[in-house]
Amino acid sequence: MRDVVPEWFSAQRARWHYLSMARKNFRGYLQGEQVRLKKYFYVLRPLLAVRWIEAGKGVPPMRFDQLLADTVEDPLLLAEIHELLAAKRRAGEAEYGPRREMIHAFIARELSVDARQEALPDSPARSDRSLDELLYRTVMV
Repeated sequence: MRDVVPEWFSAQRARWHYLSMARKNFRGYLQGEQVRLKKYFYVLRPLLAVRWIEAGKGVPPMRFDQLLADTVEDPLLLAEIHELLAAKRRAGEAEYGPRREMIHAFIARELSVDARQEALPDSPARSDRSLDELLYRTVMV
């Protein structure tokens, strides 16, 4: 399946998917003064994926550390995110903490970027045959 992903990847559709996910999670999870630490990553990961895509790097990696290292250059923001990662690891999945103002401001900026109206290259139209063959080999063989 990984072999056909680049062939079918649409930067434009992926960007809108990740932006939509980030907006929904931001509205739903990060509006209070106390927030679940884990929920920051429900917004950060899709926003960093958008940055990855907009930089022309293709399909974003699953590993958060790689995504972070290749999309965030601000040392203060990086330090704040690493501190949040450490706090989440120490605290557990359901732990609440105070809103992280620097991260919150970064998220708000990323969600308001006007340049996102610019179209990205889309995947060319193609036959579904390669996907049909993959499904057949996966299920029938």
